[in-house]
Amino acid sequence: MFGFIDKIYGRSSSWRSIRNEHVKNNPTCAACGTDKDLDVHHVVPYHVDPSLELNPNNLITLCGKRCHYVFGHLCDWKSWNEEVVEDCRKYRLKRLNRPHEIKFSQMPQEKTGYKNAILKFIFDYLFAPFISLD
Repeated sequence: MFGFIDKIYGRSSSWRSIRNEHVKNNPTCAACGTDKDLDVHHVVPYHVDPSLELNPNNLITLCGKRCHYVFGHLCDWKSWNEEVVEDCRKYRLKRLNRPHEIKFSQMPQEKTGYKNAILKFIFDYLFAPFISLD
């Protein structure tokens, strides 16, 4: 079935094997790191330069759920992101170093006056993201 679709879009008969090999060698989304629902995105789109279709340096793995659309096409399937590799690298780094990993036990302790430990936990859980750590 895919061979028929590939012929409609003018794809090389080698595209599927190159795509599968790329996913095998790069098994996670370059932006978010998931290993589910992966697509292979062309940095320079096929319709712009068909000669780069099978070039491994022109391919990046992105998840089809959102990263392909957001990073690869800038939220418009008719467009493409010329800096997709760098944008994915920066986003992945930010995700890996995001500050939400601070444990509640590391949060500054304040006297809240709550006698009920459950209410204190709920209060801390809801408002911890807004408490300044300075």
